Amino acid sequence: MPTKYKIDGAAMLIRWWPGPPVLVIVTCPPAPAVQIRTSRSGPASIQTRVPQGPVEVKAVNKQEKRFLLSQGVHPGLFKSHRVFAVSDEIARRFDSEGEAFIDVASQCGLSKTDVMKLIDAKRKLAAMRPTSSGEKRAARALRELLGCGSLAKERGRPQKITAEDRIQMRANAQDLRQQGKTTDEIVRILAQRYELRISYAKRILEDAM
Repeated sequence: MPTKYKIDGAAMLIRWWPGPPVLVIVTCPPAPAVQIRTSRSGPASIQTRVPQGPVEVKAVNKQEKRFLLSQGVHPGLFKSHRVFAVSDEIARRFDSEGEAFIDVASQCGLSKTDVMKLIDAKRKLAAMRPTSSGEKRAARALRELLGCGSLAKERGRPQKITAEDRIQMRANAQDLRQQGKTTDEIVRILAQRYELRISYAKRILEDAM
């Protein structure tokens, strides 16, 4: 039987190397932060994304672990079972959405450096514990400005899925069926692609299966 671990924290997709990202379980304030990188990682900028919906992961194998350690991933993440390999679907989505994110940010006048500064500011703001009433008001205003929200995921159905998405999902399901995928595989792939709960994706696809 597989070994089970209870890991407190929030899931985050992370990469600063050539190749697919990994999923890391990071701690949430006020818990002490976990160290993700070592000095071996160098000055490379880190790409991060908080995944929505289900994410299919697996334990990293020995070859993947050696590679990640050589790139400067902190060894403590492996000892505490906080780092996982992701599916090909998640890796492809990470790349495509990352490119779209940078493109839209550029249209808003933000460089990649600006975006990283905003991410760092949000992280520091989340860990901040203001004491005076003035600091609390200022922190609240900054949270509103930066769009800081809870890391807790919403439960149930997404707020909106369009009729076009439903049609596209069913067409994708037919394509995957022709590729020899099973029903369970199709549901998992499309749930990840459209960031839906598996049970909800299955209901949408019932007519196409």
